[in-house]
Amino acid sequence: MGDQKKVLLVTNSATNEEVSEIKQAILQASDRRIQLKFSLVHVIPSLPTCYFNIPSMVLLAEKYYEEAKHTLTHIGESLNIAQKDQWLITGRLRSEVLRLATKLNVNFILASSSNIPDLHKSFLFQRERNTPIKSINHLPVALQ
Repeated sequence: MGDQKKVLLVTNSATNEEVSEIKQAILQASDRRIQLKFSLVHVIPSLPTCYFNIPSMVLLAEKYYEEAKHTLTHIGESLNIAQKDQWLITGRLRSEVLRLATKLNVNFILASSSNIPDLHKSFLFQRERNTPIKSINHLPVALQ
């Protein structure tokens, strides 16, 4: 094949419509002989440990984990992404996504439009890293 692009997809807030758009973009990229290597990441917000003495907070943490795992698995199956390329991380969205993007050496980061402003805030502090952050809606343009 031709070019290969590594893409990190943030699954937080990704909708079924956006996943469908990604499927279409993958087909179009394949037609244009562009190979896409996707990795998925879902970031679970970290809760202060002092709250874990409250039983309801433990239930909330378990709920976050189960929902995140379900979302990650569902999107991974929809896009045929191997489980080894799926990351479930606890922490702050912007710092964890950028850390993983650097580790995986991706060409660009895809995220739902609701997560883009948060990612761009921290991206200003990462000037040495030149990884574009794109909205899922702009995937076809990013592949050009």
